[in-house]
Amino acid sequence: MKEINPQKQFFNSLLRADFKSFVIKVFKEVAANSNYLDNWHIDVISHELMEVFEGKENRLIINIPPRYMKSIICSVAFPAFILGHNPKASIIAVSYADELASNLALKFKQVMESLWYQEIFSSTKLSKHKKSTNDFETTKGGGRYATSVNGTLTGRGADYIIIDDPIKPQDAVSDLIREKTNEWYGSTLYTRLNNKNTGKLILIMQRLHEDDLTGHLLQNNSCFKNIKIPAIAEENELWTITNRGNNQKKLFKRLKGEPLHKERESFEKLIQAKEYMGEYNFAGQYQQNPMPKEGGIIKKKWFKFFKEEDLWEKIEKHEIETNAIIQSWDTASKIGQHNDYSVCLTLLRDFKNNSYILECYREKLEFPSLIRKIVEKYEFAKEKYKSRVIVLIEDQNSGTSLIQELKFKHKVYPIGIKPEYDKESRLISVSHLIENGTCLFPEGNHHWWLDFEKELITFPRSKHDDQCDALSQALNYRAPGICRIVTRKVNRDTALTRGYMDPIDWSRY
Repeated sequence: MKEINPQKQFFNSLLRADFKSFVIKVFKEVAANSNYLDNWHIDVISHELMEVFEGKENRLIINIPPRYMKSIICSVAFPAFILGHNPKASIIAVSYADELASNLALKFKQVMESLWYQEIFSSTKLSKHKKSTNDFETTKGGGRYATSVNGTLTGRGADYIIIDDPIKPQDAVSDLIREKTNEWYGSTLYTRLNNKNTGKLILIMQRLHEDDLTGHLLQNNSCFKNIKIPAIAEENELWTITNRGNNQKKLFKRLKGEPLHKERESFEKLIQAKEYMGEYNFAGQYQQNPMPKEGGIIKKKWFKFFKEEDLWEKIEKHEIETNAIIQSWDTASKIGQHNDYSVCLTLLRDFKNNSYILECYREKLEFPSLIRKIVEKYEFAKEKYKSRVIVLIEDQNSGTSLIQELKFKHKVYPIGIKPEYDKESRLISVSHLIENGTCLFPEGNHHWWLDFEKELITFPRSKHDDQCDALSQALNYRAPGICRIVTRKVNRDTALTRGYMDPIDWSRY
C-alpha cells in the first residue's frame, strides 16, 4: 500500500476545508503566468461565499471593481468547491456574453480535471457522456451549466445560480438593454431555482448604473445581502470574518482614502484611471456608487479652454499636427416653433486625438436650405483650414436622404453614422473626454457659446439636445481601422506606404 505523505495529507485536508486556500490553488492553476497577490478582500469574499455554501445566506450581491479576481473566486473556484463537496449539486453560471461564459467554463474544466483536484475530491468526476464546453455534468448527476444573459434555459434547474457581470459597461447606459436584462432575470433566470426557499442566488458585478441588476434587486428585493467594496475607501471601514476552524474573529481595517489593493493598483494609478474614465464611469465601476443622471452628465467645472491664436500658432510651428477638420451635423428637416434645430459642430482633431471645438452653427432649416448650408459650410472649411474635411451625418430618417442628395448631386461625401445607443448613452460615452481636457472649447465671446454651454450642462433635461448630439457624434467618431488621417503636411503616397490610412478616393476631399 502506497504511503501517504503527512504534509501532503494535511495540505489536501486544508484545501478541502478552507475555501480561501482552495481559491489560491485554483488561481495558480488557471493563471499560472500571473503572480498571486494576497489581500484582505479575498478573505472577505471567500468568507461570504462560505456563508452561502453553509446555508447561512441564500441571496448575496458582491460589488467590486474589475480585475480583482472576482470571476476566478466566484465563477471558477466556488462551483468547483461546491461540486467537490456535493457532486449532485446543479449550478447555472451566467455572464453577459457567450464568449465570457465559455472562457470561465474552460477554466472551471481545467480545475476539475487537474490531478490535485481529483486527489482531494476523489468522489467528484466529470461524466464522459456530457462534457461540452459550457455544459459539464458529474457522474453523480450534478454539474455546471454556463450561459449568457437572455440565453436558453429551457428544462434547466439549479441549486445555485451565479451571475457574473450580467451587462457590459457600454450597454449599461442603454435603458432598453438594462430593462431587458432585469426582466430576463425575473421572468426566466429566477424561475430556474429548484427550490425558491433554499436555492442560492449570487450576483457579482461592478456597478454601472443606478438601475443595473444590482440596483434593481436591492430596490425590489430586500433579502439580498450586499457586499460593496470600492476601489478607494470613501469612509473608514471595518470588515469582520470568522475563522471556521477555531471560531475566532479576524478584523480588517481600512482607512478613508486607502486603495483596495495598492500592490495591484496604487492610489495614484486609481486617480489616473478616474481622470481617463471620467467621474461618471469611475463612480460606478470603481467606487460601486453610480452617479444619478439627474445631476447632469456634463459638469461646468470640467470645461477646458484654448486660445485660438495659440492653437494656429502651434499648428504653424508644427507643435500640433492636425489630423482632420470634422463637421458633425445633427439635422432636422422641418421648421417651426417646436421643431428641433439643425446643428453643425466644427472641430479640429490632432494626432493625439485632442479635439478643439472651433464653431457651432445652429438654425432651423427646411430640406433644400439645409442641403445648401451643408455644402456651403463644407466648401468654406476646406478653403479656410486647407485640410481634409470629414462630414458626419446621422444615417437615419431625414439624414439618409441628405446623404444621398449630397453624394450624387453636390459631390460632398458625408460619412453616415448609425447610432447604436440612445442620446444619453452616447454623451456619457464621451463625457470623460470633456472631463480630462481632451475636448477643449475656445476662449472668447462667441455668440453661440452660451446656448451651447447651457444645453451641455442641463442635458438630458434641456429643452433641445441637437448640440449635444452633434458633439457626441463628433467625439465618438474614429476613422475605421486607423487613428491618423492625412493632412496637407503629409505626402499622399508616403502616407499610404507608411500605413497611416486605408486607400481612399482623395478626389472626394
